[in-house]
Amino acid sequence: MNLRPLILIVAGFFCLTMNGQSRGIYMSLESEVTKLALEKLAAQISFSKHDMEAINKTKTVDSKIILLNTEHDKSWIKKFKLKLEDIKSEGFQIINQDKDTYLVAFDDAGLMYGILELKDQLKLFGEDSKIKEKTENPHFSFRAVKFNLPWSSYRIGESLHLHMKTVKDTVFWEGYLDMMAEQRLNALTLWNLHPFTFMIQPEKFPEATQFTGQEFKDWQAFWRTLFKMAKDRSIETYIVNWNIITSPGLTETHNVANYKDDLEWHYGFTPADTSQVIVDYMRESITQTINEYPNLTGLGVSIGERMKMPMEEAMKWVKNTFVAGMKNANRKVKFIHRAPFKVEPEIAREYIESYTDTEEPIIMEFKFNWSHGHSTPNLAITHGGKVSDQYWNPKPSNYKMAWMMRNEDFIMLNWGNTEFIRDHIKVNDFQDITMGYFIGSETYIPAKEYRMRPESNYNWKYAYEKDWEFYQMWGRLMYDPNTSDNYFIQNFKHRYGDAVGEPLFRALQLGSEMPLRFSTFYKGTWDFTIYSEGFLNGKQLYRNYKEAEDAFIRIDEMITHETLDPLYLNIDNYNNLKLENKSIGDQLVTPLEIAEEMEQNGMRILELCEQIQDKPSRNLDNFKIELNDVKAWANLSLYFADKLMAGIYLDEAVKTKNETKRQKAIGFLMNASKHWLDLVESTQQYQEVSLLHIRSFKFSWEMYYPRVLKDIEIAEAIKF
Repeated sequence: MNLRPLILIVAGFFCLTMNGQSRGIYMSLESEVTKLALEKLAAQISFSKHDMEAINKTKTVDSKIILLNTEHDKSWIKKFKLKLEDIKSEGFQIINQDKDTYLVAFDDAGLMYGILELKDQLKLFGEDSKIKEKTENPHFSFRAVKFNLPWSSYRIGESLHLHMKTVKDTVFWEGYLDMMAEQRLNALTLWNLHPFTFMIQPEKFPEATQFTGQEFKDWQAFWRTLFKMAKDRSIETYIVNWNIITSPGLTETHNVANYKDDLEWHYGFTPADTSQVIVDYMRESITQTINEYPNLTGLGVSIGERMKMPMEEAMKWVKNTFVAGMKNANRKVKFIHRAPFKVEPEIAREYIESYTDTEEPIIMEFKFNWSHGHSTPNLAITHGGKVSDQYWNPKPSNYKMAWMMRNEDFIMLNWGNTEFIRDHIKVNDFQDITMGYFIGSETYIPAKEYRMRPESNYNWKYAYEKDWEFYQMWGRLMYDPNTSDNYFIQNFKHRYGDAVGEPLFRALQLGSEMPLRFSTFYKGTWDFTIYSEGFLNGKQLYRNYKEAEDAFIRIDEMITHETLDPLYLNIDNYNNLKLENKSIGDQLVTPLEIAEEMEQNGMRILELCEQIQDKPSRNLDNFKIELNDVKAWANLSLYFADKLMAGIYLDEAVKTKNETKRQKAIGFLMNASKHWLDLVESTQQYQEVSLLHIRSFKFSWEMYYPRVLKDIEIAEAIKF
């Protein structure tokens, strides 16, 4: 007997056979969103076009799955006596009645998520499993990815530009958008310096045209395909750019915005060019872009680089360009406004709350802890200034907040920590004000897989596929923070096998604490001030173009460096309190406590790895890489622990002129060097790669081993 599943669309009717049981799926109204979701469901149960058979719509089936979109299908509410008060926009409810299952949603997005939930249940629990009842609604309405484009890129470097071909390929985007929909991420924000000449031929400024002929037609086709694919998955699309930057043609023709080099504009040495031709050009480009791309959801503005001017002038510039351009368009669009870097919220608020020609609410984006959101869940710094609640107190009238969770701290190793994400949401969800999060990086594009050695064996094509835990945990927990760890454990088991899935999940949770603790203990601000998985501070290197090895964080530097979270004590302050016999409050986190935690985590991870090393697993190539990643986190945790202990003893030795403590510090540094060698061994799957953290230099853990040994020399050279 052939038990392969059969699916056929006939006037909104599906019929599938699972384990000999016929099950019908009825849709009263089709849409592109639900069609695509049903295709994914079909793929999950091994559907093939060759399985298609003519099925009479009236054929008797043993049970039915009835899909109801109550936005359009009001008649079903009374017919089935459905209670809809618990379902919100993008939410869904699965109800079992007798033999039938009802999937009820308020809109297409909710129906899509419900269908994907059915797919998930079949994937994780088997095709013969009973469908589980549940109700799910989005906790946040805005669940966005920050994706920096490689063309007209904000930063310059090979690690960005090597993605050019991949990111312009709609096959890449089809997979990426499918992943976003699966993980319930509903907004794609695309960032670069100047997007407009890649999208339009400016009618009133033909000199700004950058592409003509077939090349421009190809760009148009790319954007239209991308925006349509996103819309068909209930994903909003936004173009976000940095501002007083123009096309080469406009700059040359009018001799405006002719900034000399990257460093000069980035560090604000050059005053903003507010020439009227730039204002007119930007306004017209914004209007034309909106009109030519009806599936584009909105635009975004970032007041910062190349805008060295008083805050009021900057806000006027935005109003005369972005807001005016949106007002002149043939439809309203949504608007993302990055909170201005300067702490002058009273001026910014006054202007933003005067905007009436955009779809509300305006999305006010705040960088959480600047470029290193994966640190403490406590808001310690904002971009360019101190923390202030003036943007949300009193409650804003026409905008809501979305936190930017920048990640510049782990690019090579897989990361996933559900406890951190839940804690972050709990601490930073201001009711009726916080609408969601952005997740993503400025220095890493998850497109072309360039990190792996050519001889490494792995079963994915694109970089984001390796990073699956990051997207799944953030996406699912933004949608529903109450999603249990069991859901993620089941996904690990499905990928790698029942015997290894849960231990690997637990090991990754522990390992992913390391960059969080490090970036909280060692304060970073902008992108290159820390790179946690590399133990680097690229700030001086980036500005002065020194040797790449100079970015490594030395033992003496780590002793005195400021912490990000004021509840954390650095080594210098911790020892001063001890030597002065002052009490250390329970609310404070000491470097000794961090060292003990990192030591315990590292040892526990290695124990878990030992337990599953030889157990039966599937998808073996990917499993080995994941296993090596958690071993790498274990070795980084142990290295961090020993370096902290060395710093404590070395600082105390210098302050008390105690030779015994200096020798203890040297001993910890020697142990740390052994952990670094183990780290090098566990990262052999990676090749030396270009990373913007260290400008144009290559990165690998092996290349920094001499600097690990340099710490021992520093300690040995100290004389009393």
